Amino acid sequence: MSLFKKDKTKEPEIALADMPSIFMIDDSEGDHGKESMLDFQLSYLLRVTTTESIELSKRVLMKLIGETPQMTTGFVENFITNLDVESVKVWKQWQRIDLTAEIDADCGSGVKHHVVVVENKAYTGIHDDQLSRYAETIEDYYKTKDVIIHYWVITFFDNGSENYEAIANQCKEAKGNWKCISFEDLVELTEYERQEGTNNQIIDEFWVKYWS
Repeated sequence: MSLFKKDKTKEPEIALADMPSIFMIDDSEGDHGKESMLDFQLSYLLRVTTTESIELSKRVLMKLIGETPQMTTGFVENFITNLDVESVKVWKQWQRIDLTAEIDADCGSGVKHHVVVVENKAYTGIHDDQLSRYAETIEDYYKTKDVIIHYWVITFFDNGSENYEAIANQCKEAKGNWKCISFEDLVELTEYERQEGTNNQIIDEFWVKYWS
């Protein structure tokens, strides 16, 4: 009998994206701080683009500044090569806004100064006309600065669900040209990332492994 005979009964390896995140899953029900955790994790995901070459984090950053790469075979070469992130500064809960990020990035046509404004809605809706109020605060603060402002609501509700559509409609009605995006649409994984991750344990545990 050959020592190198292949074991056909061996179970296939489980993709990293199909493994539960021990960090994010316990016996709690409901939100229990998930929105606050998303603030910290998104802040880290954006800031790491200046120190590590992680395609996933760069794709997310580009999507938030309106430079969305197409998720097609071989798409990574062009935009990763062209993207140069000079600086990322993030503030959590400034003026009660979940996340405000200043990003200086060159996507191939020169450095542009972006401001990304994020309101996280894990399992809750918009209230008290907060989006319009936040937009007015941002517009007033940056009115003398040469920046491109992007407003986002990130939600864990599935795209197309009744709750998602309700938030999307509120974004359309609010001042500031807000856009709604789901957690899964924000962080689209390549097949390699689904199987192997990004080689960054913090990103893999929160963004790649299953927990929502």
